[in-house]
Amino acid sequence: MTIRTLALLSLILALPPSLAAAAEPANQTAETDVWPEHALPDGDAARQGRSALPFTQGQIETLGRLLRQTQRASARGAGAPPQGRIRRIRLDAPGDGQIPVIALRRGYTTVLSFTGMTGAPWPIAETVLDSRFLPPGQEAAPEAASAGHLLYLAPQQAYLDGNAVVALAGLAEPLVLALRGTGGAADFRVDIRLAMPGPNADPALLAQPEGFHAGDPVLLGLLGGAVPPDAERLAIEGGGHEGRAWRQGGNLLLVTRAYLLSPGPWAAERGPGGRWAYRLPDTPQALVSARGREIRLSFRSMETTTQLQDIDDER
Repeated sequence: MTIRTLALLSLILALPPSLAAAAEPANQTAETDVWPEHALPDGDAARQGRSALPFTQGQIETLGRLLRQTQRASARGAGAPPQGRIRRIRLDAPGDGQIPVIALRRGYTTVLSFTGMTGAPWPIAETVLDSRFLPPGQEAAPEAASAGHLLYLAPQQAYLDGNAVVALAGLAEPLVLALRGTGGAADFRVDIRLAMPGPNADPALLAQPEGFHAGDPVLLGLLGGAVPPDAERLAIEGGGHEGRAWRQGGNLLLVTRAYLLSPGPWAAERGPGGRWAYRLPDTPQALVSARGREIRLSFRSMETTTQLQDIDDER
């Protein structure tokens, strides 16, 4: 605000108390306007207002458009928005020589998730990294950037490269990650799974039948919302069950929070949030355990379900 504008505001707002008292009659009401007796003439007020605010309405609108154009140009100068991606990395052990590369972008937050072979979260004991990779306000307290099995990264500079050392609870060797600042694609979420049981692993899940295997990339993708293009979506019926199912070749893929009882799965993956992804033989029914009771699920193709619904409607 200019000195001239301040002077105008002072002139308008600072009426001397003695002048106000002299101008107010004894029976003055709140609605009566006594200001015209002491105000500037309209011509003088207009000249001073024009001097303080020397723009027409059209000029102000033009300045607004210029400001928006400048802001858009500045945003484009920072580069196009990144192609965000979700990745899953499987490590045999911290000391196996693998150094995962995490792609970062200034202005965007990346979350790293650490889990064991059963999908149970693996708590972070300690993290060491350059504070410039941490979200604003957490530079002085790096431990605040991690919560349980999650680590949050938000680089404060463009094209910032470095590394992070993450010590997981119960492991003698830490994980080493390469952090790369890019101007293109960026990792929004990276799930890092170790091929070994963590401290929160359920012992019952470690005893699997013969032929069972973990680390199924299709099931890991389903937990993240990536459906194989050749998978046919199926409808699930039974017990108000909340889940999703697909048929892929001779397999049935099932994502659910329930525990599969029968048939025995060929492969299974568990997400940190408690959801399961199962690969089992193509079957019309399956038995699961949910909320303390057994539920029998039936699987139908979406086309068959629609046809049956049409028949019911005709009846």
